Amino acid sequence: MSKLMRCLYCGLLQDEPEGVKTCARCGGELVFEQPAPPRSYVQAQMELDQITAPADQIVARHLAVTIQTPAQVPEGEAAPTESGREPMGFAAVLDVSGSMRGHKIESAREAVRQAVRRLHDGDIFSLVTFSNQIRTVLKPGPMDARRRQEAEEALRQVEAGGRTALCGGLEAGIEAMLGDPQETNLVLLLSDGQANVGETDLEQVGERAFQGRQQGVTVSTLGVGSDYNEALMVEVAVQGGGRFYHVQSAHQIAPYVSGELGEVSALAARDAALHLSLPAGTGLQSFSPAYAVATNSTVRVGDIPVDTQLEVVLRLLLPGQAVGSRLPIEGRLTYCSPAGSDLVTPLNVVTVRFVAPAGFDRREGAVLPVVERVLEQMKARSVLGAARAAAVSGRAAAADQARSSVDELRNYAALLGDDEAEKMAVEQRQFLNAMAAAPDAAKSAVNMAFRRQRSTKSFDQD
Repeated sequence: MSKLMRCLYCGLLQDEPEGVKTCARCGGELVFEQPAPPRSYVQAQMELDQITAPADQIVARHLAVTIQTPAQVPEGEAAPTESGREPMGFAAVLDVSGSMRGHKIESAREAVRQAVRRLHDGDIFSLVTFSNQIRTVLKPGPMDARRRQEAEEALRQVEAGGRTALCGGLEAGIEAMLGDPQETNLVLLLSDGQANVGETDLEQVGERAFQGRQQGVTVSTLGVGSDYNEALMVEVAVQGGGRFYHVQSAHQIAPYVSGELGEVSALAARDAALHLSLPAGTGLQSFSPAYAVATNSTVRVGDIPVDTQLEVVLRLLLPGQAVGSRLPIEGRLTYCSPAGSDLVTPLNVVTVRFVAPAGFDRREGAVLPVVERVLEQMKARSVLGAARAAAVSGRAAAADQARSSVDELRNYAALLGDDEAEKMAVEQRQFLNAMAAAPDAAKSAVNMAFRRQRSTKSFDQD
């Protein structure tokens, strides 16, 4: 039986080749894959986009780190409870402004009813509504048969009317969760309209979500229809460490509310973080706001549900090295299991080798499958960046942002060839222009871009 081998340069895991032990993808040196550490059940792989660099120059390279959680946490690492998890907190924060009248508010009520039925006895539940006024309809309290009846009665009385004090609703939801905090606390904010009462600045509203995250509250958002501010909802989700979902129709609300509740109640890894061992003088830059660089060598990943594959792209600025030098990059993934164990998954080594600048071609050592994945992440980032620029500074700023991102895409895509780079740039420019011209197109584009970066799932029912 063949053994698995790992390339020390691009990071590819592959079957042991017959004869010469070189990587089938980049020609780098292969070593036998080390066995996984005991107890660690989250898999992680690091890959490099270009293994060669010109000597005596600062160069940029990208890492693609793939993290995979299992469909089920191993028995020994599940929480020591009958359900396999500790009690959680859930605050449903519902937009009940006038635009929610009709099928939307009916679907929102039914969505929360279904969520309440999914909660276990002992889970903490709270219901907040916002329009002109902010109401904590149900203060946080433990779930039991009586609490379910109270929630049912409260939902029957929820009606739509008025404007949209979104930030106030967000603040009330976070406050409710902090009133009786659990190990896991979710605020799910649902809205179909523009924030137009109280604080409306995107960055300020996002800051409220960030403050909640710092206190142990995850904030996720669900945008309904074609009239809400997708950039604001993404900002709240990113800053709150949660997920953003877009649904077009009212009938989709219930499965997405239940789906997000399921994601948070079935975590495989809590407080996950990447810790890289980088050569002296290396700069580590965040590629996506979803994965913040906490220090010069640490990246926060956050909580990861079961059966999830994340792709975290990072940009490295490597210091100039002499001809013939080799810079290895390695690291580890740390996380906490539901049982409270602190676990570690080592990351494989990748290596950049430096060659004489005179003979270096810009495509030399490019690992095309990794380059293509980085390009997909780059496209997603350009969509999210254009949407955010439009919300913060207006359409002119969004157009400037789009042009800049297309130029960046073209320059990087040249690793695939100049013709392919130009084709890709034209397609992305057309896509961003179409997104700017149509609200529905923008929301769908932002949803898919966020899904690409955060691996959110679809809960549409056939």
